[in-house]
Amino acid sequence: MGNSTSNEKQQQKYVSLTPQEQRILENSFKLLASGGNTKDIKTEQIRIAWRAIVGDAMTEYVINFFNSRPKKAIDYSLYLEPYLIMEKYDKTQQINFLGNSLSEKGASPDGNLVLEEIQKYVSAVVKTYRRALPFYSDSFETWKKHGYRYEDQTAETLANAFLKQFYKESKTLILEEELEKFLQYNFSFQIMWREVIAYLYGYRAPDRLEKLLVNTEPLLPALEGLTEAHKNYKPIMEIPHTIYMNSHLHYTLRNKWRFLFSSKIMGESFSTMLGKILNRGPTMLVVEDEDNYLFAGFAPQSWSKGLNFGGDDTSMLFTLRPEMRSFASTKYNDHYQYLHISQQTLPNGLGMGGQFNYWGLWLDSEYGKGQSSETCTTFRDYVQLSKQKEFRIKNVEVWGVGDEPKLSEDSDDEEINVGRIKFKNGTKFLISFVLQDTNKKSVLDKNLEDRVMLQMSGHKMHSEGLREPEMDL
Repeated sequence: MGNSTSNEKQQQKYVSLTPQEQRILENSFKLLASGGNTKDIKTEQIRIAWRAIVGDAMTEYVINFFNSRPKKAIDYSLYLEPYLIMEKYDKTQQINFLGNSLSEKGASPDGNLVLEEIQKYVSAVVKTYRRALPFYSDSFETWKKHGYRYEDQTAETLANAFLKQFYKESKTLILEEELEKFLQYNFSFQIMWREVIAYLYGYRAPDRLEKLLVNTEPLLPALEGLTEAHKNYKPIMEIPHTIYMNSHLHYTLRNKWRFLFSSKIMGESFSTMLGKILNRGPTMLVVEDEDNYLFAGFAPQSWSKGLNFGGDDTSMLFTLRPEMRSFASTKYNDHYQYLHISQQTLPNGLGMGGQFNYWGLWLDSEYGKGQSSETCTTFRDYVQLSKQKEFRIKNVEVWGVGDEPKLSEDSDDEEINVGRIKFKNGTKFLISFVLQDTNKKSVLDKNLEDRVMLQMSGHKMHSEGLREPEMDL
């Protein structure tokens, strides 16, 4: 990756720092140089101080970078380079910074980077982010208070997920253009990397931090809905899982997650779950099966009961454990959200992707049973989410993402559903029918296909005026 060029030096010469940045960076340098020469500092001084801040791995990576430069002593201008590269320079300089931070094993003879060494570096950044996160995220303490952890093993799984979409499994080297693409398009890693490096320079003493990067986008959303009454609740996912799923959402939905349902807290009941998630806006459904696989589905539209599929092509499925992967829409079909109960001729349950009996993700209305098929044409590069196609549910959580939707005054009265239904005789009709409010059910809602056929043939449904009193699910 080479040493500093004259162009880099010229770039650093004219780079502009804000007065706040200048003050924090100067104070950071003086603190390391205290008791000695204030013009330069030794590598061992940095090693002792920074190990306590970001741990051994990231400290040694930055020291490798300093040692790759032609200067023997680390003066103030060299000390600033990692921060300036991350904040003021382009992706090419960041690639050089990363390459020069690796060990001697990091580069091949032809100058390409060894994939295994890149994986170690990305993993070190994601693991170290746990230290910087409380400083840069206002919501971290709330998640932590409710038992959400940030374990190294899950952080490493997240790091692998970041990289995997930019290289093929069989590769041992990563090209510079591949690395540039990774840094360009993986905004989550870019934010983590920036905040870890800035955290080094903003750290002045064990009891004092000064904040650089005041305008970074938070990766961890605010948490709403969990209270002191849920203090014994044990989460089924960790903070890296939340960051991973949240990073795939539209930016308007990343600000908060609203706790709606947990089978651990509210009981193992499909109807109870529906009562908590209907008409609550976009949601993230998280499922843990009895094989301890963890997976999820993002539904961009409010859940509502009906014969037709809902949702749109921003729907996604995720695997979270043992690996993190995401599956976006193929746009091959629109089978994104399906919710149906109390019918004799159609599947009763909640489905995302695929088709009847061959679901990407299916939760049966008979609580405890689920399905994830081997293939699903609705989602790109899909693989089976669960260990077994037919799985048993261990835990389910549902989160509302983004702000709570505002319901109109008459939104609880009726809902018009339009859809295409294939009847028993194979004929397809485009129909429009009125369903009662999704929080009510009636014996009159049974055999809906037959009733629709009768209505289409001119028969009036006189029993519609004889519905039972309203009942909650």
